[in-house]
Amino acid sequence: MFLNPTILNRLMKQAYKNYLYMAREGDWIYVAGSYWEASIREDFLPKKTKGDMIALAGDLPMSGERRRMNKEEDQFETGFRINVDIEPFQKYHQVLEVTDLILLGGGVYQRILQSPDTGSLYLINDVFVNLVDNSQAMVENGEIEVGTAPFYTSTNGVLWMNNVCRLHAAFRSADGKMLDAMAGCDLMPEIPE
Repeated sequence: MFLNPTILNRLMKQAYKNYLYMAREGDWIYVAGSYWEASIREDFLPKKTKGDMIALAGDLPMSGERRRMNKEEDQFETGFRINVDIEPFQKYHQVLEVTDLILLGGGVYQRILQSPDTGSLYLINDVFVNLVDNSQAMVENGEIEVGTAPFYTSTNGVLWMNNVCRLHAAFRSADGKMLDAMAGCDLMPEIPE
């Protein structure tokens, strides 16, 4: 999987303080917090990551199951998502470029992403940019490296995906005036030729 296991473990532990969601659909394992979700094919799930999941959940869900858990409870849920929904992102095939600009707001580092088509700006928690790590991709087993520019829709957030892993993160809210003032400015670093 193209996710950094240490960062993913930290995100799962943070989510577990409120609610961590885990599910399975066939050979895909789904894990989510309140503003992010990931689906990973089990045969591409590193042993350490699988162990981290089991340490929090006790065991992995069976196919078709979804659980909501924290220290006090572990509840089965029905009628909720058990895999990252990629359909909204495939409809438009729009991508955002990850800039080098980071804002600190409310104690959270927020990365600025920019649409190469419109110049519009969006914010996500910087942890997700750091979570995407192609050095973790199991290329020797057939995993395709993921691009650095995620798919997006203005209402759904961003999606990084390849043939074995999907990561969806919600946008962070921001001072609209500041982003509007910066919109249209080319924030992408120039790459020397």
